[in-house]
Amino acid sequence: MLSRILSVPFVLGAIGFLYLTWEQDSSWAIYIVPNVIMMAVIYVFSPQIDFWWAKRNTPEMNPNVRLLLTKKHPFYQSLSEKEQKRFRDRVVLYMMANEFMPQKMEEVPLDLQAIVSSNAIQLTFGLKDYLLSAFEHIIIYPRPFPSPQYPTNFHTSEIYPDDKVILFAIEQLVPGTMNPQAHYNIGLHEYIRAYLHMYDEGQFPTLEEDHWEKLEQISGWSKEHIFKYINRPDVQLPPVSICHFFTFGKKFQALLPNEFQEYKAIFNFDPAAMGSSVVDDSLLAIK
Repeated sequence: MLSRILSVPFVLGAIGFLYLTWEQDSSWAIYIVPNVIMMAVIYVFSPQIDFWWAKRNTPEMNPNVRLLLTKKHPFYQSLSEKEQKRFRDRVVLYMMANEFMPQKMEEVPLDLQAIVSSNAIQLTFGLKDYLLSAFEHIIIYPRPFPSPQYPTNFHTSEIYPDDKVILFAIEQLVPGTMNPQAHYNIGLHEYIRAYLHMYDEGQFPTLEEDHWEKLEQISGWSKEHIFKYINRPDVQLPPVSICHFFTFGKKFQALLPNEFQEYKAIFNFDPAAMGSSVVDDSLLAIK
């Protein structure tokens, strides 16, 4: 990492002046201080330094993770070769920028980190700001879990904005990501909630209760089914609607054409065009 490389001359300088102080004259000790200060500064800012460097020299995705996306990830499979490269780079950078925290398991494997990250990147794929930096801690459980907010509900996902936390249960996250037309995608759902928390909801379409019926026609999932699947009492219509927009693009366009056009403009993304260009590159940053 760049931060380690930048630290080397100051480490050597501190060692050199320490040697001179010990062997020759204590007056050399004053020169140790600026080297130690620079080492401390680099250490404190090492995440930002390393991420800045990685954005300009993005490491290649782990080959096994890339193979997983190629074989199992329907969104990635539908992208053009150029868009697949952008997707991989953004997933790698997202994994670097965030903390993955296991619960009731020893670690969060690299492939699972990528599966989680892929949902964030799918949501923000058409946007310049794709990191959702207000949520940087991802907590992973093997199965549905209770939490301080919902102590009696073993639920599958949740966000906790005060602590910048998103929580997922693997048991529901993986099938929803890899086969989102058969299983409701809780990964995408919670990242949508995070996005709605970060940005002004006034820009989004106004939704009424009867939209639940339209969404059921699109996916086959009733409101009750989605509530039961997530198992929290606060499931709201906007994130479910946006999740359907990303997952069932052509059906969504046919049944909710006005909402489709509004979401398309907000996210710079056209899910009905999967298999061809789905974003306007002119609105994107380099990555």
